[in-house]
Amino acid sequence: MIIGTGVDIIEIERIRKAAERLGDSFLAHVFTPEEIANGKKYKLPYPHFAGRFAAKEAIFKAVGINDLSWHDVSIINDPDGQACLPPP
Repeated sequence: MIIGTGVDIIEIERIRKAAERLGDSFLAHVFTPEEIANGKKYKLPYPHFAGRFAAKEAIFKAVGINDLSWHDVSIINDPDGQACLPPP
């Protein structure tokens, strides 16, 4: 088993451009309805979406399962507003 750490970095501008170019279809492809609703609560939603995007990519890499889809992973907020995975 390989144990390591890593950093996932995403450009907020990349997410903004994709969302503006492809509209809600991009958001619906990458994020769950709960993630979209949560992101749209912000005046500037793109940093939020970019963070969720990077978190999902990190999870995909960490679990090493090739056939996960974007909707298989959901990043939500706990009651204190901290990002977390939903309970199983």
